[in-house]
Amino acid sequence: MSKNIYQKKLQEVIDELETSKTEGLSDQEVSKRLETYGENKLKESDSKSKWEILLDNLNNIIVYLLAVAAIISIAMGDWVEAIAVMLAVLISVLTGYFVETKAQKSVEALQNMVNTSVHVIRNGEEIEIDSSQLVPGDVMVLGEGDAIAADGRLLTSNNFAVMEASLTGESEAVDKDPDATYDEEESIGDRLNMVFSGTAVTRGKAQVIVTGTGMETEVGRISEMMTGEKDMQTPLDKEVDQLGKALIVVAFIAAALVVAIGLFNGNPPSEILYIAVILAVAAVPEAMPAVQTITLSNGMQTMAKHQALVKTLSAVETLGATSIIASDKTGTLTENQMMVESIIIKNDVQYEVSGSGYTPEGDITKDAEKVTFDIDSIEDVDDLSDNKAVLLKMITDGYLSSDARLIERDQLDDEEAAELEDEDNQDPYTIKGDPTDGALTVLGHKVGLSPQWEKDNDYKLVQEIPFDSEKKYMAALYQFPNNIHRLIVKGAMDVVLDLVATENGEEDFWQEKNEILTADGNRVIALASYTIKDQGEADKVADDMEAWLNSNTDKLTMDGLFGIIDPPRQDVKDAIAQTQAAGIQVKMITGDHPRTASVIARDIGIENHENTMTGKELDAIHEDKDFIDKIRDVAVFARVSPENKLQIVRAFQDEGNVVAMTGDGVNDAPALNGADIGVAMGIRGTEVAKEASDMILTDDAFGTIVDAVREGRIIFENIKKFISFLFACNMVEIMAILTTIVFMLPMPIQPLHILFLNLLVDIGPAIALAYEKAESNVMEHPPRNPESGLVNKTFLSRIIISGVIIGLGAFGVFYLFHNIFGMSLTYAQTATFTYMAIAQLFHILNVRRLSGFGLDKTFFQNKQLLAAMAFSVVLQLLVVYVPFLNNVFGTEPLTLATWGIILATVLVVTIIVYVVKKLAGLKDPEA
Repeated sequence: MSKNIYQKKLQEVIDELETSKTEGLSDQEVSKRLETYGENKLKESDSKSKWEILLDNLNNIIVYLLAVAAIISIAMGDWVEAIAVMLAVLISVLTGYFVETKAQKSVEALQNMVNTSVHVIRNGEEIEIDSSQLVPGDVMVLGEGDAIAADGRLLTSNNFAVMEASLTGESEAVDKDPDATYDEEESIGDRLNMVFSGTAVTRGKAQVIVTGTGMETEVGRISEMMTGEKDMQTPLDKEVDQLGKALIVVAFIAAALVVAIGLFNGNPPSEILYIAVILAVAAVPEAMPAVQTITLSNGMQTMAKHQALVKTLSAVETLGATSIIASDKTGTLTENQMMVESIIIKNDVQYEVSGSGYTPEGDITKDAEKVTFDIDSIEDVDDLSDNKAVLLKMITDGYLSSDARLIERDQLDDEEAAELEDEDNQDPYTIKGDPTDGALTVLGHKVGLSPQWEKDNDYKLVQEIPFDSEKKYMAALYQFPNNIHRLIVKGAMDVVLDLVATENGEEDFWQEKNEILTADGNRVIALASYTIKDQGEADKVADDMEAWLNSNTDKLTMDGLFGIIDPPRQDVKDAIAQTQAAGIQVKMITGDHPRTASVIARDIGIENHENTMTGKELDAIHEDKDFIDKIRDVAVFARVSPENKLQIVRAFQDEGNVVAMTGDGVNDAPALNGADIGVAMGIRGTEVAKEASDMILTDDAFGTIVDAVREGRIIFENIKKFISFLFACNMVEIMAILTTIVFMLPMPIQPLHILFLNLLVDIGPAIALAYEKAESNVMEHPPRNPESGLVNKTFLSRIIISGVIIGLGAFGVFYLFHNIFGMSLTYAQTATFTYMAIAQLFHILNVRRLSGFGLDKTFFQNKQLLAAMAFSVVLQLLVVYVPFLNNVFGTEPLTLATWGIILATVLVVTIIVYVVKKLAGLKDPEA
């Protein structure tokens, strides 16, 4: 079938599909087409197997280095060292594996795929089948509330409207027209003679000829756009790779120095190799993979507590580098629930309505003063002339003429809940019927109207003209008590205005008010009425309402206008402000109309909201070399296709931005998949969107993204802290060994001491740094540049200076006890070993704050750090004083005087490191 099937004549479509409007397909033909086209299902994507998750966690350059170090240790017969190194690798890999598999199970638990049934005409009869058995050429019979399971061209329709928000982002129901014709290409949302899989009928009935099933639907085409693999290397992955390469360089330089000095001194080759291995072990931070994994796991769990379910460990930190959040509008920034926001009555008085979506709570105010009502006074409304009475009459007429029903989910049984179009939605209230009518129904509930009120007061519907997309109005005749009738007409303002009597200047007045509401992004519904006290006249109206309306335009009067909007979510404005204060740009990307999108962007505070661009404009320039220059300052992209969304995301990525894309619909899925971080809505999000994302918001709140970005920044800061700590500790070991080699002294420390320091003494405090609270200004600086990486000048300078100073202290302790005091080599090594352990623990004070000294009141708030440091000290004491461990580690008990010298040296070098850091201006640029 042609892609532009909506442009073809209806008979041409029928002929191409070899079907019949009245008979449909035969069973034999259906069987053939099932073989040709397959079942009406989307291609299922393969989730990561447990084996793949395990391999992903092994695929780390530092893990490779540790494996090499272990192999060398085995080759030299040092099995204890080899086992210790491999244990470090095992801890890291298994921690990452278990955390990611747990996250995958949580995501799978959110998936709630359900099979739907559909009515079709086959062999001339209407039957019900499973939607998976639909084939091109089938004739679907659709009615209100039905989920549409395939793409199709309308054959016939009656007052038929479809909600396409999940596919197009359009928050209003779309009136369909089988007679619509098109000569030029149109966006999905403008193809009024088509219906699409994944959407739902909100009003009326239709017969539709199926033109596409499975992967040949618009949803399938969007799914196909996600088959390409996204770049799985996050900024942190790339930076850890850089660190790994830097480690290789350090290890080679250290080994080369050892070989050169050893050969110069005439040392035996076996001794040179032994020392080289010691340096290699010292150069690799064995604890780093485990600490990194545990830090990210902790962040993952923290985000989950804040309603953000992150699928992979690496995505946790990527959020902290986000520089652009590209957000869908409908259902993400807005409620995706139409609500009456403004009411203008004929006395030129405007009222505002508060509330949230379909929740029947909120106030009606005028000049910030709440208006209250006595709904029992509505019967004699024509005798009331005050504004409040006119307002109540208008709200009541809007409520009575609405075909939508407000539903409280808690009051439904399972079968009733399953019949809802949005059964997966967890909002307490929803509506059944047209969303615009739903807004008027909810407004009525806010003032106390209800189906029970309608029944108690004996309000009866006598006759109605259903809304028609051609006429653009509906009419209802109600019988009130005391045999009073009221004719209510509502619809598009210009159409209703033609049906009412207007005095001089009144038409201009309503046009002006309509423009005011429209400029604020409202959908405007006009309401007019006529109260009938004569039964004979009421009978004439009921006999032929449309004819009566056309011939009695002098009798209806315009009551007022309703301004209806899909309102911003309540948390969004503050969240946008926080995001932009953190230097993160917010771009709105929506399938909705430019004017509506720009108004919403203005209301929620998106910077440069007046800069808009449409999908057609994007299509015209997307191949231009200066494409990014033309879209860089655009804040609102409207009426865009799924392809446009992906183009925008990739253009900003190509410029070096880390892009987070948020969305809930099928139309968002390709961009969610292509972004650095795809963020789907857990409550209102479609299954396709959830599957394409890296993170799912279980509360659908945009503010949760801000919390996640903040947590991501905290995590990156803490990663920098523990990496700085671990690398400085390794530099201490390297420096101590190199200086003793230069002065031709024995080794100041044994290989097992190094592993003990790296894997036991240092790992606890390093992990505890993951629990550091945020620096006070974490959301006040711009996003970090991912290209700058961890290994920048400031980072290296701090590590080198710290390592050199503390390492020289270690050499000093060894020289003092071995050469000056004449203690045994074992005693001197034990003293040096102990000094390193305590000095590295004290070095925490110089790394736990990006600027300043870490011994502040917050130091004592990190209970995990205090416990970890205490545990490390206990471990060191055990190694020094337990006889069995003395034999294993080659240590001797130390005297109290030795401890005094060690602690004094530690205090001096800690202060020197801090002073040099301050004098050298080594403040972190993001501090």
